[in-house]
Amino acid sequence: MTKQEFIERMKQACIVARQKGADFNEPVVMAQAALESNWGNSGLCIKANNLFGIKAAKSWTGPTLELPTREWSKKKGWYNTTAKWRVYPSWNECIVDYSRLLARLKWYRDTFNVRHDPDKFLQAILPSDEEPGWATDPRYAEKVRGVAKEIERLGGPKWEVGQ
Repeated sequence: MTKQEFIERMKQACIVARQKGADFNEPVVMAQAALESNWGNSGLCIKANNLFGIKAAKSWTGPTLELPTREWSKKKGWYNTTAKWRVYPSWNECIVDYSRLLARLKWYRDTFNVRHDPDKFLQAILPSDEEPGWATDPRYAEKVRGVAKEIERLGGPKWEVGQ
């Protein structure tokens, strides 16, 4: 899949996800999905329609897939492990679930108050000293912003307040 094809497919998935009640910041979601799924080309995305690297915790009752991953820890640095991932029937269902996770988990409670500001939305999903967050990578925000700039250059949503 090319980057342009990914952007067009994501635009459509975002439209359908919103029709199903999902609430999110589109530039952040698109950049996160591109980063996490290698522009739709990762094994997890191809096999499971999992755009964001959403793991399957004990509460998940849907299908799962086990695949290797790299995680970051302040104590260990980067290390390899295997994780159980959620499997989705489509990209839009993955986006809907992403939105539900943000609404359900207390450490993401501020995301909806700032969903029209990509910088604040991204900051609201990151881990803090007190609470977990979306990614373990300490450079995650920088990477998401870099991908967002590329998406914008390719005709995707602009990273600006009001999106």
